[in-house]
Amino acid sequence: MLYEKFSIYIITLCFAIFLTGCDDAGFSPQLKSTLTIGLTDAPIDDAKEVNITITKIEISKDDSAWEVYYEESAEEPAETVNLLEFSNGEVFKFDTTEFEPGQYAQIRLYLSTTPEDNTIMLLDDTVHNLDINAGIQNNGVKLVSGFSIAEGVGTELTIDFDVRKSIVVKNPNANPPVYSLKPTIKLISNDVSGNIIFMEAAVGNAGMTDGDVFFLYAAGFDVADELTELDITDPDTQEAYENSKSSAIAFIDVDDSNALKVVFPFMAYGSYDLYKQDAATKALIVVTDQAGVTLSADDEGELIISE
Repeated sequence: MLYEKFSIYIITLCFAIFLTGCDDAGFSPQLKSTLTIGLTDAPIDDAKEVNITITKIEISKDDSAWEVYYEESAEEPAETVNLLEFSNGEVFKFDTTEFEPGQYAQIRLYLSTTPEDNTIMLLDDTVHNLDINAGIQNNGVKLVSGFSIAEGVGTELTIDFDVRKSIVVKNPNANPPVYSLKPTIKLISNDVSGNIIFMEAAVGNAGMTDGDVFFLYAAGFDVADELTELDITDPDTQEAYENSKSSAIAFIDVDDSNALKVVFPFMAYGSYDLYKQDAATKALIVVTDQAGVTLSADDEGELIISE
């Protein structure tokens, strides 16, 4: 079995919570449609905290009329989230809200315009405000991946905030350097995604130690021209590991008998190749005996992985 061969397993995600009620006759259901949005991130190894303050989230069916999912108020202050606390499958969840069922086109995420509300804390405990461009402040961060809210069920979406790609050092020679937030995020429907977990034995000759960085790419993608973190000369136009689908850091899971593992949460169904980052050169090393992992589902929604 592939599970035995590569020591991989999948944690299925909870979804489709049905809400029912009864009328006076006692049998007629009152169908409600609800939406729950969560935040998660791909971790980084050169910061202790990345804090963002969210002031409003909206959803839209047609990109013209927007409905409020969450908004700060006197009764409900803006949410400040340390993204680095919500990786390896951990999720920050906003409250569930009822919406009309149907197909929706976009989500728009607004961040605070107060500089001190969005910050990064480096490993030496220095804190820098994150520069956010005016377009994001005024118009929000748009996620154009469509999603549907079905009648009578609870829909769960996760906003995957790839911090490794989203934090850009615009002027590293300045004192202090300027850190900019250039959000690289994707929207995931929880019912068509799963967590891919690689145990230590799965990476074979490539090896795995605590703190190693790994990447998933679409199966068969040629990474030869991918820029590394050391290759970037213009952070405004270039992006390291631009085409990667996710990144993760190997860690010792104290809740699982101190097992060494790397977790890629909320991966959409598809086929992937695994790469390890060389610690010195930042180049990608293919994990050859683990290439071509496929995450999919059968007709009954059970998650499957295969070569």
